[in-house]
Amino acid sequence: MGPLSARLLMQRGRPKSDRLGKIRSLDLSGLKLLSEHLDPKLLSRLKQLQELDLSNNQLETLPANLGLSHLRVLRCANNQLGDVTALCQFPQLEELSLEGNPFLTVTAHWEKFKAALSPEEAEKAQADFVRSAVRDVRYGPESLSEFTQWRVRMISEELVASGGIQVREADIPERPPKATAAREPRAKPAALKRPDDTPLSLSPNKRVCTSSSSAHVEGSDGSQPTLEPLHFLQCHSKNNSPRDLETQLWACAFEPAWEEGMSLVGRQGRARPRGRSRTSYLDWAPGNATCRGQGLSEWGAWERPPTRCCKDRKKELQGQTSQNVFIGLILNTGQAGATSQTVATCGGEAVCVIDCQTGIVLHKYKAPGEEFFSVAWTALTVVTQAGHKKRWSVLAAAGLRGLVRLLHVQAGFCCGVIRAHKKAIATLCFSPTHETHLFTASYDKRIILWDLGVPNHDYEFQASQLLTLDTTSIPLRLCPVASCPDTYLLAGCEGGCCCWDVRLDQPQKRRVCEVEFVFSEGAEAAGRRVDGLAFVNEDVVASKGNSLGTICLWSWSQTWVGRGKQSTLAVVVLARLQWSPTKLAYFSLSTCPAGEGIVLCGDEEGNVWVYDVRHILTQPSPLPAAPQAPTQILKWPQPWALGQMVTKTMVNTVVANPTFTYLTALTDSNIVAIWKRQ
Repeated sequence: MGPLSARLLMQRGRPKSDRLGKIRSLDLSGLKLLSEHLDPKLLSRLKQLQELDLSNNQLETLPANLGLSHLRVLRCANNQLGDVTALCQFPQLEELSLEGNPFLTVTAHWEKFKAALSPEEAEKAQADFVRSAVRDVRYGPESLSEFTQWRVRMISEELVASGGIQVREADIPERPPKATAAREPRAKPAALKRPDDTPLSLSPNKRVCTSSSSAHVEGSDGSQPTLEPLHFLQCHSKNNSPRDLETQLWACAFEPAWEEGMSLVGRQGRARPRGRSRTSYLDWAPGNATCRGQGLSEWGAWERPPTRCCKDRKKELQGQTSQNVFIGLILNTGQAGATSQTVATCGGEAVCVIDCQTGIVLHKYKAPGEEFFSVAWTALTVVTQAGHKKRWSVLAAAGLRGLVRLLHVQAGFCCGVIRAHKKAIATLCFSPTHETHLFTASYDKRIILWDLGVPNHDYEFQASQLLTLDTTSIPLRLCPVASCPDTYLLAGCEGGCCCWDVRLDQPQKRRVCEVEFVFSEGAEAAGRRVDGLAFVNEDVVASKGNSLGTICLWSWSQTWVGRGKQSTLAVVVLARLQWSPTKLAYFSLSTCPAGEGIVLCGDEEGNVWVYDVRHILTQPSPLPAAPQAPTQILKWPQPWALGQMVTKTMVNTVVANPTFTYLTALTDSNIVAIWKRQ
């Protein structure tokens, strides 16, 4: 392929036009282009270009003066790129694909460097290593540029910090100035977690609690498992500021355990850092937790792990200057049937994947301008180009912008974006029986069922819409019915708890609520918010929000059998659990598959309420009318941050892994708290 021509650009551009200035999308993939073929004078005429595909060429670098100031999507996969400094010229860049290019190998250099150290040399090892990495590590086929030296320095400091050694800044060269001036941040709507049905706008955060609280467990009789604080992390900070104690964290989910093949973290439980995520770690000690981490750079690099999904393709990402950034660590081969200790958390503009045992942020995905409200995992079976079947863990994340981002965590990039709703997505969940079926619930009062399909060899999804379910109020929680997940879907909404028929063999593709559930008698029974909803076992449902200070346990089968043709149905209550008397909303509850009887919920003071309801559900009727006390209350341990004690905070959600080994709590103050059963 020779130099580009205006005629070729018009042929491969969209929309079709005889003027280059009107082209918005341009596909130049697979043309065997060399770097010198990219004529800046010609390409700068594409004044409105927003999407450019340069993948599958022979590019070694990008010209620094392309003039594409409106570019939002850039695909450069499978080239020979050895320098990414030119990406600074794209201030509007949102999506970047760089897999199949050379990548950093700082971690291998760290292992070699560390092996040569004696104990006496550990004191000065940090500065020596960073200098050594900047001097010796090569990024692709080119010698290190100033920008690359800065990136290597950042990654090197992460590896040093992970070993408990801090770098003396006086010994290290200063980072180079940015190529372009930083843009002023745009004002964006905050998380709309309030009942008023209005367009998204700035809304006040939940109030901050500051009164003191002791760190201990209440209600434990010695026969219950003991849970101890293990890690406290700040990994969702706005603008990567270690002083951020305000970002609200909303949802978390444990990666499903792999029955075969590879898990993100195997039984060895040891992950080696390959990049830097801006995280502060708070070491807990009763009444005196201290900060042991500094604010870290968001830059990262990918290193090939022992086993990959596609052995015949390089799927590692280089360090990116895109506005959507992944920061990653190396993954270990898992054991068959290994239980999951990997949790995904979301809040603010970031999604993090954390190893609960080590407290290390394995991956971090950032999308400036987004505010993530929900995450959900699925495990897909894909067939590689060589015909081998592999398992992928795919993480779906969604929030304020109404987009669903499909994150291939193992490969380390966003492999698909679904423009699902015009308003914010409050929650999402995968079908427990169809690994590609995803429900999304939005502030536009719609729930949509999507079929993601199976990704192709290029990690691309082709999602299709299967059903649209209309609601009369904003849906907050989704829950497929445990005994018949392909037939009915429950949703906790601002106006109550509703149920839809989701059978795909029915002709109607747009449906209204079939039944609304009420939880008490009287005129005020209907229209109560349900902000917590989960199945405890195949039949028993736990719901919260319909009455102050309690969590309701009710029977799906006993309730549904009395339906007839009614559109409003009173639930058959089995028991009520005592909870916080707060009037604040949106504290999500969860259940744990271990023993089919664990219910978890946070509160406005940082406490975690733990209920083992197995003994309640096995009691003969009638059950006690008074609310049942929790099995345990895990009191907020009061860690220290920024020189002050965090005495109280709101725990928005609590989730445990299937074996109830680890418990993760997300707060209103940008703290991820991880507890471990002893």
